[in-house]
Amino acid sequence: MQLILDDDGGISLPLDGITQEAWLLQRERATHAGAADGFRERLAQCFAISLIECLDPDLKPPTEAQLKYATAIARELGISLPSEALRYRGPMAEFIDRFADAMRQRRRSYLKSDSP
Repeated sequence: MQLILDDDGGISLPLDGITQEAWLLQRERATHAGAADGFRERLAQCFAISLIECLDPDLKPPTEAQLKYATAIARELGISLPSEALRYRGPMAEFIDRFADAMRQRRRSYLKSDSP
């Protein structure tokens, strides 16, 4: 089996015999059941998720925790969250690293001002 890339050729996928046999059975099942379109859609979604895992860590999408924390930082400090940080984990980590201390200091000052 090969994964065909746009203009860069293809990549051979190292499937063991059992997986390759199951793949052929799945393809045949989808074709005979008239469910080829549904199977292709499911395959596309699974592949998209798997592709993300193949990316370098800094190119993966930010985690939910990063998004929540960065949004809180931006809101509390009154700064904008760069679009690159919303798209990629690397720039998101840089944003958080850059402003995390200021966020902690701001929260400490709130706590001190609320104390009697």
